[in-house]
Amino acid sequence: MTMKRIGHALYGLYIVVASSSLASQLTDENISISVVAQNGMPKHIVKLGSRWNFGYGSLWTHKGWQYAAYWDDAKQVSIARRELPSGDWSVVSLPDYQRTESGDRGKGGRKSRGFGDGHEKVVMGISPDGIIHLSFDHHLSTLRYRTSLEPVANNPAAYEWTADLFGPVQDNLGGHKITFVTYPSFSTDGEHFALYLRLGGGSGSANSHFFAYKDGKWSPNTEKNSQLIDKRWSGGNGTVNAYPHVMVIHNGRRHLTWCWRDTPDSSTCHDLCYAYSDDGITWKNSRGDVVAEKGKRFIAADTPGIAVWDIPPGTRFLNGGSMAVDADGRVHVLMRGEDGPYVHFQRDPTSWEWTRKKSASGKLIAGKGRYLYIISNRELMRTLTKGFGKIETIASVNDELFKDSSMGIDRTRVQQDGWISVIGQSGKTVSVVDYQVENR
Repeated sequence: MTMKRIGHALYGLYIVVASSSLASQLTDENISISVVAQNGMPKHIVKLGSRWNFGYGSLWTHKGWQYAAYWDDAKQVSIARRELPSGDWSVVSLPDYQRTESGDRGKGGRKSRGFGDGHEKVVMGISPDGIIHLSFDHHLSTLRYRTSLEPVANNPAAYEWTADLFGPVQDNLGGHKITFVTYPSFSTDGEHFALYLRLGGGSGSANSHFFAYKDGKWSPNTEKNSQLIDKRWSGGNGTVNAYPHVMVIHNGRRHLTWCWRDTPDSSTCHDLCYAYSDDGITWKNSRGDVVAEKGKRFIAADTPGIAVWDIPPGTRFLNGGSMAVDADGRVHVLMRGEDGPYVHFQRDPTSWEWTRKKSASGKLIAGKGRYLYIISNRELMRTLTKGFGKIETIASVNDELFKDSSMGIDRTRVQQDGWISVIGQSGKTVSVVDYQVENR
């Protein structure tokens, strides 16, 4: 396979495209770079070595418009939008909340008063009714959640893009105050919309909660009735926490994969786990046995059939990674394996059998058809969804675009128009790289 340099240059950065037969459709017309803004939060504010500012939900596409959310250089939440495929970005900052070590950092003690250690990313989601949801600045801290006051995303051209579109910061979802929050994330399949919160403690001792949004309300809206995974179990030291790869909703079915961690030490990560639900309330293990009912009966580390791949603690198996569900319902997980290199796990939707193979590092996203994509700071790769096909690089970009941030992926766009978008930051420059991988 040869690589061809094409004519996209930005601050000395070039994209090269693979010319293999598999990747022949990617040309200079199929890749673009856009500058979102020049106001990204500078790296010196965060701890040395932290990879931060973009995570799940940093980019989101809804009805032909794309939205980006991040921390800006005034330590405020900035939100940008553009009309696809190539409209100019418009940016607005929300000035009534600023990241700070003082103030209400929740009940997590010293750990929750950290600043810029990578936990406090801005996450975003857009519900089917066109409301934009934001949650931010969490590490064992009080919930920070706000929304647009109108269904802006359902008719964006009708609204001037200003801070006045967004309501105040809230510490609840319509119920009581929620504390000890870490790692919020939103999920959708275009019809259903959900929020995950890790609550009740920190690494090695915390619960997992899921909230469903419909008709402008969260249900349930309390910690008690939203819990699905429990930190207490009958073995080990008595507590664990799940590290989910976020929830993926596919054709109404909720899929959830995670690993356990027994203590704050990452070496205590173990096992790949899986559960699914068709209503968000009753949950089943990989074999189809009912194992939990949200708010009443919880999944725990010793729940039968919940671990689909036994991986002992004390290896190089690590939380993190990503999950995708392809068009045929196969569940895919990509994460660091127990021997160090990345591993691709796959669940067959008919036999329910799990298989695995060593893979390239990156994050997964499923296309509309038979392809699965792996995205890293430097490369876009593609393989077949069925079985474990050959992985081929179809594009490569200088990773200087992402040198001062983690990488965020738009997981909603490819199903709508066939493009994959990736957001990153260099200095204070926030940029998005777009790859057209499939036709509309």
